[in-house]
Order: sequence, then structure tokens, then C-alpha cells
Amino acid sequence: MKTSLKHQPFIGLAAILIIASIAGCTEVRKLTYSESFIYIENKEVKNLMRQMSMGVNRLGQIVAKTTTTDTAQQQKITSELSKLENIATKLSVSHTQTNQLFISDHIEQFLTDIGTAKMFAKMNPPEYSEVEEIVSHCQACHKLH
Repeated sequence: MKTSLKHQPFIGLAAILIIASIAGCTEVRKLTYSESFIYIENKEVKNLMRQMSMGVNRLGQIVAKTTTTDTAQQQKITSELSKLENIATKLSVSHTQTNQLFISDHIEQFLTDIGTAKMFAKMNPPEYSEVEEIVSHCQACHKLH
């Protein structure tokens, strides 16, 4: 595409304005939120919550079929709890303040509950009441939301 010499300054100015506005948009969060604030994109939160939901459902199904003498199921349960813990840790964002207020208010307790459930699930014989409590709390809360 050929442009005349008289149009080149306008094209250059337009390019500079576009680049400056894009750079300015990325800086808005720095002005809006404190430095310790971490913004989690809604798409990322939905993806992590979907993964957590599937994990809680799998956990519920495994616990429903498990006896305290089934070591293979015990391994599956502790593995699912570890997966949930990893997802929840991503949502907790190292205990910093985020834009996900409801999650921020409850994620630390959820992580504590998972740790307790893992401890009880690893016992010999295992105790799954804490695991069942996590599953029922997740399902009860999400019926409301």
C-alpha cells in the first residue's frame, strides 16, 4: 500500500496513539489496585473451580464405595485430596488479596480442611469423615450459589 508523504505523519501519530492507549490499559490495574493485590481473571477462576468441582465429585464417588480396609481406594482418596489442594492453592494466590472476594474469604479454611482430611485419610485404618464433610459442604454451598 502506497501512502503519500503528506499522510505519513498522520499514520505515525495514529500508530503512536494506538500503542500508547494499549500500554495505558495495562497500567490501569496498577493504578486501581495496591501492589499486593493480585487480579485473577474470571476465566481462570471458572476453569479452576470446574476442575475442583470434578475433583470433589470424584472424591464423593470414591468415598461412597470405600471400606476402611481398601488400601487402593485410600491411595485414590489421598491423591484426589492432593489434587484439590493444588487447585485451591492456585486460587489462594499465596494468601494475598484478590478480586475474588468470596473465594478469598473461604479458601484458607478450605485448605486447612483438606489438610485435615488428608491426615485422617492416611491413618491406619483410615478415617473418611473429614473427606465426606468436604464433599457435603461443597455440594451444599454450591446448591445455594
